[in-house]
Amino acid sequence: MTTATAGWYPDPQQPTQLRYWDGARWTGYLVDTARPDVVRYERPPWESSVPGVDWPLTIAVTSAL
Repeated sequence: MTTATAGWYPDPQQPTQLRYWDGARWTGYLVDTARPDVVRYERPPWESSVPGVDWPLTIAVTSAL
């Protein structure tokens, strides 16, 4: 299995932005293509705001019950 090298790539959820791929996963670092000199951090929408809780899994398990 080949993975992409670390670097800036179009954000899978917002193609007008670049998101940093660390070689293993997407990070919260973003760059707007209109302002490539400004890097900001934003918690990725797929990461839980509650440490240790996997919300998609929690919802799936709850729905199955």
